[in-house]
Amino acid sequence: MTGPLPARFRGGNELCQATVPGGTQNACFSAWNCLETRRTGLASARISTLSPACCVFAPLREPLLRVTLMFQFHPLLGCPKEHSNILFACGCVSIYFSGAAQRIPKIEYCVSFWAENITCYWEAQPETDPPTTYTLHVTEEAGRCRRDFGDQRSCVATQGERSCGVAVENLFAFYKIQLTAESQQAQANSLEKCVHGMSIVKLSSPVVNSVVANQSRCFRLEWRLPADEVLSATQAQYEIQYRDTAEVSWTQMNFTAAENMPTFADVCGVFPFTNYSIRVRAKYHHSSSFKSDGEPSWSDWSMERFVRTLPTAPSRGPALWRKLGTPGSDGMREVVLMWKPLKPREANGEILAYSLHSQRKGETAVPLCLTRDLRCTLLLPAGERLTFSITASNAVGESPPTKLVVPPADGQEAPPSPLPVLASPAGDHGILLQWSLPSFPRMGYIFEWGRLPGNPGDGSCWHYQPGNINHVVIAEAIKPGNLYRLKVFALLDGNVWAVGSVSAYSKQIAPLRAPTLYPIRVWKSRVELQWEKLPLEERGGEIQNYTISYEEEGKDQKTAVVVPDSSVHRYLIEGLAPGSTVRVSITVATEGGSTEGPVLSIRTKIYESAFYPGSSLVQDRWL
Repeated sequence: MTGPLPARFRGGNELCQATVPGGTQNACFSAWNCLETRRTGLASARISTLSPACCVFAPLREPLLRVTLMFQFHPLLGCPKEHSNILFACGCVSIYFSGAAQRIPKIEYCVSFWAENITCYWEAQPETDPPTTYTLHVTEEAGRCRRDFGDQRSCVATQGERSCGVAVENLFAFYKIQLTAESQQAQANSLEKCVHGMSIVKLSSPVVNSVVANQSRCFRLEWRLPADEVLSATQAQYEIQYRDTAEVSWTQMNFTAAENMPTFADVCGVFPFTNYSIRVRAKYHHSSSFKSDGEPSWSDWSMERFVRTLPTAPSRGPALWRKLGTPGSDGMREVVLMWKPLKPREANGEILAYSLHSQRKGETAVPLCLTRDLRCTLLLPAGERLTFSITASNAVGESPPTKLVVPPADGQEAPPSPLPVLASPAGDHGILLQWSLPSFPRMGYIFEWGRLPGNPGDGSCWHYQPGNINHVVIAEAIKPGNLYRLKVFALLDGNVWAVGSVSAYSKQIAPLRAPTLYPIRVWKSRVELQWEKLPLEERGGEIQNYTISYEEEGKDQKTAVVVPDSSVHRYLIEGLAPGSTVRVSITVATEGGSTEGPVLSIRTKIYESAFYPGSSLVQDRWL
């Protein structure tokens, strides 16, 4: 046994109580001291034979333990007068109590609610059978728990719960709080707590009166606390949280109200033309003079309010790129100018129009397109160098221009520098591109990619990335088993400064089918085979090898020959019997897997000749 152990037992007709500390020896003496019975109760003291004073401890089946106390009779000789009605009896008393000590309950913390109650929470105790009953006692005090002022009020916790609340009317007073845990065998009380009602108060949720966007990057919110809980807004401290409704995480700021002023706060540093959710909570700012156990709690959050900040002019121009046609006999070529829509935090409002201009060297810019579309197709002289610029406009203003230079098509200018590019898989649906270039402050990159082989009319994808970078992951419209051609254009002040390209798979898979296999020559003992070159879109990856498998009729041995050179598309089978049938198949393999084709049955010639008649060729499939 460990820990203090409350115990109850009867000595005579009177219920004796003793708190037994840990250890069997102490248990004996504490029980002995309690067995001072009244003279009139001797009949029920279960007198036994005389014996020396001693203690015998006899363990029973758990969870109970029996402590047997044997003690000697002493006559009333020399007893003080005030104790003349007490005798020290002789006899044997058996005391039964739980083998596991009843732990003293501990109150973790308490919370007061305005015009409601004081609720306390305590630490969980081990389960007992039958369950332990928890009772919370709350008494209003005069002064700082100097004496009781009101009646004790109590609540009994629901079975399995570790909290309950006692109704109180005045939070501007001290309260004495104690928890009692009682089981069938024992009872224990927690240490008393002395708390001031307002020192542990949890205020009601604030009420947000209004949220107004007064600037593009600021909004103002006003709120109030429910009436009568605090005399002034300065008696509470506040936390304000806000977030973009498209996001999950909150941004938090602390706020202290000014004296004799309405509770409002200006929240700045937010994004223009963005929907925000806002909420507020409060905590009572109690005086340290309370000298009370516990601290105030934060209120629950207010109901969320929503606001959209005001728009402002777009922060940057759209990304601009081009698609150049082949010059015609008339010296003109088609030029398609394309641009990307701005992201919400770049547009800063609803984009109403895009304005595209072109400019020849030494001349003023000429407007070409004013549209809400994302492209403009032009027919322009192929031999001229043109500079294009585009801006985006919303209700507030216009973005800075984005510039792109298109050189003449006749090779009058030096071509861009070559840019070595490395490609590697980045997951099943991504390709990592890496390169090395000197860094310039105004460097930017255009990435262009498309599936091979390209079909007429198939549009390639493109993406613009500003800044000095040396790698990027292309993930848009990338699928396993497809070969992609990827290009990197390094831009410096709108000019294409360097260009690099590479072909790559994001992930190789098994070929979609095996190549068609057929014999091209048949002799008495030899067969020459040939197979087609698989179309690029059906390969699923880089072909590593081909495997020719064949088996001659009447023989149990099957032969497999690997052709490691993927550029080879012929194979000669030798050593066959004249007039025999050989069954042949082909398997094609990539890094991602292999695919086997159907089986051909071919009969060798009985008599030697240059070619085998096609009529004796039979094709079937093995499942």
